[in-house]
Amino acid sequence: MMNYLWAGMLIIGIIFSALNHNLSEFTDSLMASCTEAVQFMIGLAGIMAVWSGIMEIASRSGLINKLSELVMPFMRFLFPREHDKNTIALILMSFTANLFGAGNSATVFSLKAMERMDLQNGHSEIASNTMCMFTAVSMSMIQLVPVTILKIRGDLGAANPGSIIIPSILAGLISMAVSIAICKFFEWKEPHL
Repeated sequence: MMNYLWAGMLIIGIIFSALNHNLSEFTDSLMASCTEAVQFMIGLAGIMAVWSGIMEIASRSGLINKLSELVMPFMRFLFPREHDKNTIALILMSFTANLFGAGNSATVFSLKAMERMDLQNGHSEIASNTMCMFTAVSMSMIQLVPVTILKIRGDLGAANPGSIIIPSILAGLISMAVSIAICKFFEWKEPHL
């Protein structure tokens, strides 16, 4: 669907430019946008590489294991049926990356955690309660320092890129609480999943 949307927007842009005799302006803007997109992606790749490296150091040093012991009561509340320590460690690394606003880095850990949960679920077409809770919390996770958003706002020339932090924390708290409550409600209704 997205391919059709992007292709449609591009075709409409070309037609509109041709009708207004601004085709050269369109191509100049297109080329400038491509250059900006590459520079932007390189900046995000740098943030992702740093965060992935930090998480790998934390994992190898045992910091993730110590942190997982500390937050185990909360993890048991969210994931009462999850008993695999490696899966819990991956979930925790994903949540930590999300917590510090490095959502792109969290994707790697999230995919690995979901693969393990899918295996435990017998590759069923129906997601388990654990998988649903993990997805809901990951998508609504509070961000203490939204690093990616700060980078984007800084690159686009925002006067105060950090002004988004407090509203982001409040919105994250509300959305995370609602997501957890909805998942717990459906777990209560369908406890066998």
